[in-house]
Amino acid sequence: MSTGGRGQDTGTCFHCALPVPADCNLNVDMEGELRPVCCPGCKAVAELIRDSGMGRYYTLRDIPDPGVGRPPAETTEWQVFDSEDMLAAFADQSPDHAETTIYVGGMYCAACSWLIETTLGKLPGIESVDVSPVTHRVRVRWRLADARYSDILATLARLGYQPQPLAPDNATRPELIEQRIALKRLLVASLGMMQVMMFAVGLYAGEFQGIDREMQHFLRLVSFVVTTPVVFYSARPFFAAAWRGLIAKKPGMDLPVSIAVGSAYAASVFATFTNGEAVWFDSVTMFVFFLTLGRFLEMRARHRSIDRSTALSAKLPNTATRIEGDSNSVVPVSQLVAGDCVLIRAGDAIPADGIIQSGSTSVDEALLTGEARPQLKSTGDLIAAGSVNLDGLIEMRITRTGGDTTLGTISRLSERARYTRPAFVTIADRVASYIVVALLGVATIVAACWYFVAPERAFVITLSVLVVTCPCALALATPAAFAAAGSRLSQLRLLVTNGNAIEALSRATTVIFDKTGTLTRGMPEIKSVMVLDPSMTERDCRLIAAALETASAHPLARAFSMGATLPKVSRQHVEIGRGVSGTIDGRHWRIGSARFVGGGAANGSKSTGPSASNVFLAVDGDLVAWFDVEDELRPDVAATLAAIERLGLRTALVSGDNRNAVKDLATRLGITDFYSECTPKRKLEIIEAAQRNGERVLMVGDGINDAPVLAGADTSIAPAHGALLAQTSADVIMLGDSLQPVTTAIRMSSKTMRIVRQNLAWAIVYNALALPLAAAGLVPPWLAAIGMSASSLIVVLNALRLSRFN
Repeated sequence: MSTGGRGQDTGTCFHCALPVPADCNLNVDMEGELRPVCCPGCKAVAELIRDSGMGRYYTLRDIPDPGVGRPPAETTEWQVFDSEDMLAAFADQSPDHAETTIYVGGMYCAACSWLIETTLGKLPGIESVDVSPVTHRVRVRWRLADARYSDILATLARLGYQPQPLAPDNATRPELIEQRIALKRLLVASLGMMQVMMFAVGLYAGEFQGIDREMQHFLRLVSFVVTTPVVFYSARPFFAAAWRGLIAKKPGMDLPVSIAVGSAYAASVFATFTNGEAVWFDSVTMFVFFLTLGRFLEMRARHRSIDRSTALSAKLPNTATRIEGDSNSVVPVSQLVAGDCVLIRAGDAIPADGIIQSGSTSVDEALLTGEARPQLKSTGDLIAAGSVNLDGLIEMRITRTGGDTTLGTISRLSERARYTRPAFVTIADRVASYIVVALLGVATIVAACWYFVAPERAFVITLSVLVVTCPCALALATPAAFAAAGSRLSQLRLLVTNGNAIEALSRATTVIFDKTGTLTRGMPEIKSVMVLDPSMTERDCRLIAAALETASAHPLARAFSMGATLPKVSRQHVEIGRGVSGTIDGRHWRIGSARFVGGGAANGSKSTGPSASNVFLAVDGDLVAWFDVEDELRPDVAATLAAIERLGLRTALVSGDNRNAVKDLATRLGITDFYSECTPKRKLEIIEAAQRNGERVLMVGDGINDAPVLAGADTSIAPAHGALLAQTSADVIMLGDSLQPVTTAIRMSSKTMRIVRQNLAWAIVYNALALPLAAAGLVPPWLAAIGMSASSLIVVLNALRLSRFN
């Protein structure tokens, strides 16, 4: 009885599908039929699978999975990875050897690890195979003269796994290196603290009950040995930062930390080898541990904002199937250019931005827009890099690649925001620097006073003052909150591109909305055409309009896009917010608003609905036609406006459309302040007038056409418009089709600033209470370490509450 499994050919192993050596006579009995295997290992695994009642595995493994884009098992399909470019990108090379890390999908247990390690190890030229079933990664080293990268990948695919080469940079990203080092420092500090605290119990007990001098010296000596790596390894970043601050003449919060740790350690070492009265190794290790823990948690909050960009970049595939005439070829994604046609199978990630040429499918855009529901796409629809084709086979013509894609632009804008320091943070850092100097002065005064009152206590009390008043909490209060807020906003479909946006949003009192592409979805359609020139047809008017509108970035211009050959336009000129002019066949054409076109357009038909607009076409001053263009309102406009007003903010509407259309929409949405037929200059005047009246203006509008308007507002939000995303000048970008993120941004900004104020208040109150107690000698160094560290942890954990904001 045939199982339908691989290995039917007597020259191929039934289990792993590799060639069976000529001198191998091993077989395995599968359902009464002998199957050849290549080695005792494959025989043992096959018999184990059979005896466990899982023999059907060999039947099921060859049934294709229609829902998952499985990688090809044929070596030829992987040969693209043998090119110099791909080897350089995915392998560490020396003159004779190469080493790579491969993510192996479908690897779940130690048996998988054994199978992969054994099978790859048998390939010619393979020198070492290291498998980690926990991380699903395989590290392979091979001789370039005897083995190829494609052989390794194809072998893994033939075993039924899904290999994905990993670029070395993915494992050595700066934030990952920082995290690994920080974790090591934290581990050393924690182990050191626990051990030294155990020794300290004996020393403290000895002070009350008596202790043998030799035993005391021994406990101090082992405490010194354990504390030394904590000070010189775990606390090294504090000393380095303190030194940099001194060199730059800008003392930071690490200076008092370093003085406290260094002096306590030095005094303890001196006491250990001179049989002094007391040592403070326990306080040193505890201080370093808690401070390192606080820094680690703050770092993780900061890295969360980076993780989204990394996740976005990871969604791009390494290769794509390019259509070349009657044949297809697998090429690196880096070789794709605009105009190429690629084949996208079910389960494949989209390699670049493009337009579907044939086929229909549903696409997962969750990572780009936050929308969990699959989006239906068909011929002519735009599709973005990084989204995933779920179920259909489509052909796509590429329009943008690499950093020019929507995905690349989002990553770039996120990066820009991370390197923009909010003014609030800059002020807090400056204040913290002055506080450090003041605290050092206070510590000096305390030391001098106690030197005359009780010299034997002066050092311990000064040490406590330095530790307990370290302004770590004050320095972390603002950046921790802003980092957590930025990370959470990105999860809620809001991309912050300006570090000052959160603070500005929290102070907004008026929200001004643009109409087209903002309150509407930015996907306009021509509902009707009125042709006024008998010598022209509707198609003639559409072609001329489409040709003129190719130069415009206005959202309404998308309604005129046509796949046909368009007339050639010369001397094309765009007047932002008004229209486009140009010469076609010696005649001067204009398309746009009634005022821009002239020729009696102002007396033309009015819009048929609140979300409709009139676009007029004229030639040589005579009106030729008008287009009724309708752009559907976003589904949650009314609910969003109501939510904003409940927050106590005023709303207004500005638009370049005619008065009737704007008035109809404002009435429908309950907006009392509205302005029609506005040029960008007029919109800016409206914003400036509101600001003169004491209003803090949030402008929500098109980030391209209204760039000066958005720049003039106190802060701004713009919807993402795909190809135009890179040109936006907005402080915050909404991803997805909903307008609700505007409300989310306002609420989140208010909560963020509330958290910042709470953190600052806590830091100030803590220092105000702790300083007198420490100066009075009521706080021992170990308690000072706990208090300071707890203060910093409270600030960080309070900021992390923003990560749960809903």
